[in-house]
Amino acid sequence: MATPALYMNKDALLATLIGLGMGLIITGLIVVGPKLVSGLPKISLPKVSLPKKSQPVVPTPTPGVVALSIVSPVAESVIAKAELLVSGTAPLGSIVVVQGPTDEDVTTADSNGKYAGKILLSEGKNDVTVTSYAANKHEAQAVVVYYIQ
Repeated sequence: MATPALYMNKDALLATLIGLGMGLIITGLIVVGPKLVSGLPKISLPKVSLPKKSQPVVPTPTPGVVALSIVSPVAESVIAKAELLVSGTAPLGSIVVVQGPTDEDVTTADSNGKYAGKILLSEGKNDVTVTSYAANKHEAQAVVVYYIQ
């Protein structure tokens, strides 16, 4: 019977053969690869051009037409009173609905495009939405305020 030192472990022999095979494949690709690639047809990708960055188009206001905005309260503000006065601008003569978490107030924009409405707040976070309704057009703005007693 022969001594174990004379025989290689089967796992070590298999790992050696796999390593030798991988080395031969990599060497073959390095030597023969450039010739294979040069024989392939040329492929060109389509050219893509991105549009140049342009200045945003600011709409020119039509005389006498006011866009809806909320001037007061300021977004993310903390309010100490339960009653909140919401004011801002809206299209002239439009009907404006101010909605709070518990109630709403309906008012009309005056001849200067100003409106004001009162709502009650609930403790914590309050979503306030203002919607204006004019002839065949309505728009809405929202603001979040926090009421703390």
